[in-house]
Amino acid sequence: MTPIVKDFSISAARQMGYHEALPYLSDALKRQGFETLCQFRLNPAVERKVGLSWRHLGLPWSNYTVLVVWSPPDVCQALLSDRDGGLLVPFNVCVAGNDRTTVAAVINHYGALIPRDGPVGTHLVIRNLTRKFNQVLQEFAGQAADSPAPLEEAVTETHVVT
Repeated sequence: MTPIVKDFSISAARQMGYHEALPYLSDALKRQGFETLCQFRLNPAVERKVGLSWRHLGLPWSNYTVLVVWSPPDVCQALLSDRDGGLLVPFNVCVAGNDRTTVAAVINHYGALIPRDGPVGTHLVIRNLTRKFNQVLQEFAGQAADSPAPLEEAVTETHVVT
């Protein structure tokens, strides 16, 4: 399944149970140079803080985790490009799933974050991060890593040319 690009997010689904897919996604992130800082499970946090059982929310997935990740070389480049480059750190990868299907999503850096008149270095960092996350999601979706990436074309063409 091909990753889906929205203005705010890029996501991909995998026909694999949540507990099997989470380590698979973590490995794909590592291969692109991302380090996981922490995993935040939303299920128990929502139940504890809001007082509602996860089942009573009526959501189609039984598990939801946010992986907080970063890429040290990209952080360094972002900080060298602009004093506010640290705003690009950390990155959240949302993972929602059940026993059959798992969906991973990241923010669409081009659609949501690209500064229209920001420093060229920041544009390059965001473009590189988008490329890396596209590769992670394509791998997660079960596509070959060396397959063409129409997703990156769609993202870069839409927002850089305007």
